[in-house]
Amino acid sequence: MRGIKARGNIRVFRESGMVARGNILPLSEFKLFSDMDALVLDKPVADIIIRDAEKYLDEPIPYLPLSLFRDFFLTSVRSRYEGPCYKRRDMLFYLFVAEMVERKGRFTEKLADVIWAFMEQTEWCIPAHYGHSPEFPSSTIPTVYKESMVPALELYSGSICGIFALIAHFLKDELDAIFPVIVSRMKHQIYLRGIKPYIAVNFVWNGSADFADNWVTNITQNILLATALTVEDMTIRERVAELGMHYLDNFTSYYPEDGSCDEGPSYWSAAPANLFDALEILEDMSGGKINVYNHPLIKKMGEYIVNFNIHDEYFINFADSHARLEQCGKMLTRYGKKCNSPDLYAYGLFTAANNKIDTYYFGSMGYRNIKNLYMPRPKSGVKTEAKPAVWYEGNAIAIFREKSDTGRGLFLACKGGTNGESHNHLDVGCIVVYSNGKPVIIDPAFGSYDNKYSGLDRYNRWYTKSSYHSIPSVDGYEQGIESDFASRDEKCDLDNKTVSMELADAFPKEAGILKMLRTCKLGDGYITVKDEVVADHEADIQFNYLCIDKPEIIDNTTLKISDDRIFSIDGDGYQLDVEKVENTNLPYEDLSFRYCWNRDCLWRIVIRCKARSKTLTIKIS
Repeated sequence: MRGIKARGNIRVFRESGMVARGNILPLSEFKLFSDMDALVLDKPVADIIIRDAEKYLDEPIPYLPLSLFRDFFLTSVRSRYEGPCYKRRDMLFYLFVAEMVERKGRFTEKLADVIWAFMEQTEWCIPAHYGHSPEFPSSTIPTVYKESMVPALELYSGSICGIFALIAHFLKDELDAIFPVIVSRMKHQIYLRGIKPYIAVNFVWNGSADFADNWVTNITQNILLATALTVEDMTIRERVAELGMHYLDNFTSYYPEDGSCDEGPSYWSAAPANLFDALEILEDMSGGKINVYNHPLIKKMGEYIVNFNIHDEYFINFADSHARLEQCGKMLTRYGKKCNSPDLYAYGLFTAANNKIDTYYFGSMGYRNIKNLYMPRPKSGVKTEAKPAVWYEGNAIAIFREKSDTGRGLFLACKGGTNGESHNHLDVGCIVVYSNGKPVIIDPAFGSYDNKYSGLDRYNRWYTKSSYHSIPSVDGYEQGIESDFASRDEKCDLDNKTVSMELADAFPKEAGILKMLRTCKLGDGYITVKDEVVADHEADIQFNYLCIDKPEIIDNTTLKISDDRIFSIDGDGYQLDVEKVENTNLPYEDLSFRYCWNRDCLWRIVIRCKARSKTLTIKIS
């Protein structure tokens, strides 16, 4: 069973009394980006887009033969099909935006070729998601070949619907002047491959099955956009908006009241941030009548990303998350302004001003991409002071800072929760420590996605195991899988920056763990982590701490770790070792670790003892 610690069951549209019927504008009255008075291009970004699009003018459209589609089912390797598949989408987007910006006809012919390739493509769904096919979910080849059949609707196919709709909206006259039927056919394909299945099929990803993640928001914002820009039939326009609001309510109902995202900060950009994209589209579709920005949950979901930012590009990377992320500052600014959050708005301005100038393309988020293009880049921004202590009870996450200046002092985060969370690692009790904005004790991040990683086989990989998340182990047992394996008795003292939680229930019964109480504290210039472990037998107890750099053993109780911090051990009767951690499952280049940590390997402090009961306290100072 999948689940978070404390689901809130909050349905924001229902609670706000919002309905689609009677509030959706006809296509003739619809205005895209209705909250913007004038569409003024961000010229430096537009110039970069044209530069990036020019390289595609003489480049062949990636070939996607049937054998390549089948290859995934034979090898479980996603990248062989998805590489050229995503490149096709990149070509579609860049050529479209370059022509929209330049309006000289230089990119129209090649854009039409790419559009035509997509329309001749039997299936827009990627092979790894083909289990969502309503017709033949077990097939290893695309099977929809007549209009009475309903194709799969998933992340990639939804994104193509969104980009197609934007092309039809902005470049209809240019395309029709050379290819008189192409835009009409594009709209037909949008309906067949996106809108029709969205209405007709109760897909498992829509949140009706008591589980919801970023698929709900990502797909919904693209189908709302496609409908808003291409559909004249008012019954369909209202039905898609109605379903969209229902599915988004499914999504928010899964979140705890504190707005914490169990998918981690990487997926936040495709989960709450895509929810915000959908809210903006619904605002456009209704002329502002559908508006839930003032709901407390919407604000809290946005402020999560501010609190999870450690310093600059570093974020708390629990679950499947990179540690280094570049957020979309312009979107954050809009989000903060509309939900009346000074912290989020200030963070958005700061991020937008410091975003790399070529950070403008988020592949599956067409609405956000184009709206950002017409939003001026702020010249500067100053973040509000970071909160000294935050407690997310819904997912049992404590965040403590020594200084309000994120680049100074010690930082500590500790996670409880369950092992049934979305994009889960076995990380109940995981800690993350930074010093002066630099990583010291880390969550290892995650590896490449393939067919096996999406199932229980993910837990055979070292970077998902609890012993590589700075969590103790007993007799070599790792934590258990699914939401029954969870922390309990969590207590957080924000004033004293202390958190404690019982971890014994996160392990299988066979481990014989009676007690594993972890207590973490951030003091003035130091961090302590105290673990009290009791087993029902004399056991091999191992305390683990994953480090970014190789620790230097000074003596049997002291090590020197990153940023010249001292790691000291209070206790006796143990063996101290430092182990090199190298990936043994997949080629290192396929993983995110090199990007996250800029290291060839990681290191683990291992403290071993044999006992029935052992209390060990470490101090970082």
